[in-house]
Amino acid sequence: MGRFQLFMAELRRRRVFRALVVWGVVAFAVLQVYEPVMHGLHLPEWTLSFVVVALGLGFPVTAALAWVYDLKAGGIERTPPAPADEAPSRSPGARRARLALLLLGLGGAAATPGLVYFFVWPAAGREPGRGSVAPAAPTGASIAVLPLVNMSSDKEQEYFSDGLTEELLNLLAKVPGLRVASRTSAFAFKGKNVKMSEIGRELGVATVLEGSVRRSGEQIRITTQLISASDGYHLWSETYDRKITDVFAVQDEIAAAVVSALKLKLLKPAGSRERRTESVEAHDLYLRGLYFWNLRSGESLLRAAEFFRAAIKADPGYALAHVGLADAIEIRTAYVWVRGEALREQARAAALRALELDPELGEAHATLGMILTDEFDRAGAIGQYRQAIALRPDYATARHWYAMVLADSGRADEARLEIEHALRLEPTSRIITTNAGRVAMLARDYARAEVLYRAALDLAPDFEYARSELAVLYALEGKRDEALAEIAKVSPDGGHRYTRAVVFARVGRRQEAERVARELEDLSNREYVPAAVLAPVWAALGDRDKAFSALRRACREREGAWGPSVKVDPIYDELRSDPRLGEILDCMQLR
Repeated sequence: MGRFQLFMAELRRRRVFRALVVWGVVAFAVLQVYEPVMHGLHLPEWTLSFVVVALGLGFPVTAALAWVYDLKAGGIERTPPAPADEAPSRSPGARRARLALLLLGLGGAAATPGLVYFFVWPAAGREPGRGSVAPAAPTGASIAVLPLVNMSSDKEQEYFSDGLTEELLNLLAKVPGLRVASRTSAFAFKGKNVKMSEIGRELGVATVLEGSVRRSGEQIRITTQLISASDGYHLWSETYDRKITDVFAVQDEIAAAVVSALKLKLLKPAGSRERRTESVEAHDLYLRGLYFWNLRSGESLLRAAEFFRAAIKADPGYALAHVGLADAIEIRTAYVWVRGEALREQARAAALRALELDPELGEAHATLGMILTDEFDRAGAIGQYRQAIALRPDYATARHWYAMVLADSGRADEARLEIEHALRLEPTSRIITTNAGRVAMLARDYARAEVLYRAALDLAPDFEYARSELAVLYALEGKRDEALAEIAKVSPDGGHRYTRAVVFARVGRRQEAERVARELEDLSNREYVPAAVLAPVWAALGDRDKAFSALRRACREREGAWGPSVKVDPIYDELRSDPRLGEILDCMQLR
């Protein structure tokens, strides 16, 4: 019998394998129980690393003890040596030395993965997922405000806890020297059990504010805690029991406490006047509107507009409610196929009213810029975006929309700088990530575009805009199979259905492309179909006359919400030599 077979037989005789199985079960159970307990008791993150390493080091200890001792009915006994006729022919000293080295080697191998994962890998910085953009390491005072958990018995109070979160975020964003992660980025962690260290790395912040809200009638209880992202230690925590009428004061107290804990100087108090309403009713309605606005669907935007109108009725001087109304009305034209002219006038009136109430409201300037963009008034839009950014440099939406105007105008380098700035502010925003991909695609940087489209789909696998953009990108690159695989996942009835025709035409499936084009043309005879979505279809099919007819109609009806990037989009390369293109470029202010 070989030495290895003898050694394995001895391990079985001494019941070492049984002991190691028990060790594995216990170690797994300890890890499963400890992590939720650690988060529940708010213990530091390093304690989990300590537990993992201790369990790993327990492997050789368990093996050694099982080799020497055996557990029997009478208690723990020393395992007797093997009978002489079964013992291998080697000296006892050499045998013990080899066994000791083998057990130490096995123990080291078992402990190494835990040591590497919890100490070496984090120190080197874990590689972000495919297509992700690694956030910068936190420098200076920085914070993420996680969504406050709704602890109320009424689950419909979710809007209230989300709204309070956003109000706190906006208050802290006004503190000089404090960098605040955006709402979109912070809300990406809603309902997820993620380590503070991971949140800190993902958002590039040094501290995290979390908590809960319980509302019962006119009473509210808000519990908050400020946590260091690096080690999980609490820097500050507090519980507030107030009446709903004191909600503004509570928010101010929390913001002031955070600023004090971070040893920053609050140059001026961010009181209720900064929110431009004294009405609790108006504020509550505004929070409801924000909740539905952030759901971003045709139906939810209608409901959001209703709540913003109610907030304005409760307090006509509430500037942010006017901005919310303008956004809900105008953005809806990019989610459903509706005529935008009449709706745009309503949105413009609301945005201008907000600026009358507060000329320094950056959000209102950005909204007005979006409205002007949709009307192809690019010069006016650029002025509004620049003013919005000057007033609120950390407003990612303004930089995002500004980048798209620059990209459509052929100013690729400026567009890339602005969209990358927006991405740093909101690294988990599906729409900003997707449009960062579009900026790259318009600049013919297809490799970068693919990375960003994939990153957007990692964030939101059901986001059809990103899916359709990726499919078109593959078609432009001549990647037929990849393009068809992606476009198959795009709904044939959704707002981006027209991209199916574009992809089919580019990959050589002309009959299917023509079928989709005819369906859209027939539909346009019965109901409204934006000409701006028909133009790329006819361009891809090589029908210049129909493509220019659609582009002229898009110009005439100011369909900028679905507006084609005629100057730089590769889909329109076949039209570049046609003299009629100049007329379209002039109409869309793309010269």
